[in-house]
Amino acid sequence: MLEKYSYRIKRKLASIIIDLIKYLSFTYNSTIPVMKLRNFFYKFVLKEMGRNCNICDAVTISHAKNVSLGDRVSIHEYCVLGGSGEIKIGNNVAIGHGCSIISETHNFSDTDILIKNQDVTAQPIFIGDNVWLGCKITVLGNITIGSGAIVGAGSVVTKSIPENVIAAGNPCKVIRVRGEK
Repeated sequence: MLEKYSYRIKRKLASIIIDLIKYLSFTYNSTIPVMKLRNFFYKFVLKEMGRNCNICDAVTISHAKNVSLGDRVSIHEYCVLGGSGEIKIGNNVAIGHGCSIISETHNFSDTDILIKNQDVTAQPIFIGDNVWLGCKITVLGNITIGSGAIVGAGSVVTKSIPENVIAAGNPCKVIRVRGEK
């Protein structure tokens, strides 16, 4: 029983410290390794966090207990990961600045109730290994992005993306298969 409370206290303290150092640039002071410190504390709040991950300045992760990162994941500045549903990111994934990965959607079917008073539905997102998400991409729920995929900057991903393709646009569509000319 005591272990359960100890774990909760560690998670809460780590969350508070992350909020305090979230906006400190990793170049803020060369004597303080801010990015390493930030990454250390994320290990306590994320569901899983692999080795050698880098979470840059001003990244927001809500419902962190539902977010898993593989090895060598980099999440750049001003990204938002909304983890109400599960978000699972594979190994060697690069996420450009300003991306939104949102694993929930608002319910709106009952016209007699205000939309903001209706619940949300969790929708999982799975991102495979060796994926590159360009800057300012939006990934919506119930999506799988296959291993080896590249998603172009500014895309809105509303449907799953297969492995080893280059995709872009709003809505995001496959442009070509990687390795083909």
